[in-house]
Amino acid sequence: MSIRIRRLLGIPGYTSFMICMMLQGMGISVSSPFLAVYFTSEIGVSAGVFGIFTAITLISGVSLSSYIARRSDHGMNRKTLMVTAMFFNAIAFSGYLFIHEFYLLLAYMTIFTAIGAPAMPQLFASAREAVNASSSTDHAFANSTLRSMFSLGFITGPLIGAVLLKHTGFQGIFTGTTLIFVINAVLMLCTAKRPAQAGAALVQPKKPLKLHQDARVLIPFLVMTLLYSGHWMNNLNISLFIINTLGGSTQNVATVSSVCALLEIPFMLLLGILSAKYSNRILLLWGIVLGGVYYVLVLCSGGLWQIIAGQVLLAFFVAVISAVGISYIQDILPDLPGYASTLYTNASTLGRLSGSLAGGAAAQLLGYRHAYWGCLLLLVAAFVLMIPQSASLKETSDKSPIQTGGNP
Repeated sequence: MSIRIRRLLGIPGYTSFMICMMLQGMGISVSSPFLAVYFTSEIGVSAGVFGIFTAITLISGVSLSSYIARRSDHGMNRKTLMVTAMFFNAIAFSGYLFIHEFYLLLAYMTIFTAIGAPAMPQLFASAREAVNASSSTDHAFANSTLRSMFSLGFITGPLIGAVLLKHTGFQGIFTGTTLIFVINAVLMLCTAKRPAQAGAALVQPKKPLKLHQDARVLIPFLVMTLLYSGHWMNNLNISLFIINTLGGSTQNVATVSSVCALLEIPFMLLLGILSAKYSNRILLLWGIVLGGVYYVLVLCSGGLWQIIAGQVLLAFFVAVISAVGISYIQDILPDLPGYASTLYTNASTLGRLSGSLAGGAAAQLLGYRHAYWGCLLLLVAAFVLMIPQSASLKETSDKSPIQTGGNP
């Protein structure tokens, strides 16, 4: 493993990508755990209205990322795209410092978070191009390592946010978030080089396809959307399940979240190692099965210790969809890393949105425990969709890569 890490760090620019990915995760997570509290206590809106705010800003980001993805693989400067998006993330979060009226803040954040949304997929795409340019074939390990850096930043961000909130209030949190995104943009500006565009990336597609016109692309997109929907249904309900059904406390919720987050990083690195022996499809199927076992465990649980033990299963599932999922889609579209990375991030965003909405509805109608039948059903549907993928990919393995310019 140490040899693989040294080779990865030897790829020009990859260390910068790893640092930027960590800062990206940190910037997002410094404020995200406290936004609901800020909107309900400071802006004065209900939790439901905050949910609408989140949904609108998410959808706007999906739309713009899709537009840019169709062009980023055909000559656009990814470095310029990333730096611009990161600066607009900083501009977006700075809005919390001077805008305190809900509808004005909604309009402001919808515009500027949408412009900042391409930062993540373009960062993944640039890293993929750097790996390709080095003649390395260790794509899954590279993505696992990169995604583990995002998780590291996502774990440390809330700790920083809690300290800032205690000593400087919400203004300190939003100032800190803004500065992190500025630092990230400056680092990318100063260290990243424009990767060489190669092969089909310079060739305009002869016959652009829409996402729904080719099952080889549509099915992986739907699979990732279903998996993230189940994951976010769990995220929405697990804390309420622990408190209201199992009689736990907020400290118990924090313990459960911490155990899962800490296990994700070593699992991501482990998946990078396993990727040398097993295909991404096999690893995804393993993840789906273990995720399903976790949901069954929650359905049958009678004590907090079972939920804590189950975090081993959940952490593996999250590591799979986070680290292996993007490689799974990128390998189907090897010459279109921007489009492939955006397909993945859009699937995760739509899954987050649909999972949150469905999770809330299921909890209200069925209760917190039985809402997990919905999580399990989503994973079963994803598993079934993946069964014919093996034959489909085998039939197309000797063909040219899929060319698509449609809307992800």
